[in-house]
Amino acid sequence: TAFPHLLKALGQSISWEMILWFTSGIALIGGILLFLLVPDGPNRKLGAKFDWDAIPKIFGFKKFRAAAFGYFGHMWELYTMWAWIGVALAASFANQLPSAEASDLAKLVTFVVIGSGAISCPLAGYLADRIGKAELTIIAMAVSGLSAIFFALSFGGSIWLPIVAAIIWGIFIIPDSAQFSALVADFSDADKSGSLMTLQTALGFALTTVTVQLSPWAAAQVGWPILMASLAIGPAAGIYSMWKLQSKYKH
Repeated sequence: TAFPHLLKALGQSISWEMILWFTSGIALIGGILLFLLVPDGPNRKLGAKFDWDAIPKIFGFKKFRAAAFGYFGHMWELYTMWAWIGVALAASFANQLPSAEASDLAKLVTFVVIGSGAISCPLAGYLADRIGKAELTIIAMAVSGLSAIFFALSFGGSIWLPIVAAIIWGIFIIPDSAQFSALVADFSDADKSGSLMTLQTALGFALTTVTVQLSPWAAAQVGWPILMASLAIGPAAGIYSMWKLQSKYKH
């Protein structure tokens, strides 16, 4: 997700089509290497068919609903930020730099912002097993939501303030993602967990298509600072869901 921004920052004349071909090729190579070099785990089983009957039953389970709606709050924010942070940064930098320089700097910073999530994901997995998955998601979403607001408040000012806010945002916006799937698996029967994680993920990505597509229109109406600050609504809703879950779930 981050790599195309680095390619464009380093090679201004590269077309977006070539960037997509190149990064897609690298992803394909990565998939082939995984297939060839990474064996199946010892507990692998044949996949079951998607079970539609599991949906109404499990949505009546409060723990699953809390985990699912926490995930939806996370998805409200994540892909909209990833998709549009470069444009928002360029608009912010344009108040201090010529437009071409602002655009170039924004591409490089966007690579760092999105790629910085690689720092926090392994650490989050380690901490979640020790402090609890729900607790970890609350911490990540709290910092992520505050970063969105700070980014909005620093928009258009000193170049370094939005950069710092965006990088912190990038670090904390992603590490809770895996924990929501793990919580759903924890709350599901083993033979239903695949169906429920599929449903949760599909609904979460359906939500992102709405927020990502509406963002440019919304930014034209209210400005990028307000739009980016509004992304904090997702973490706030997710924190509420996870807070309700905390009293019912202990790892």
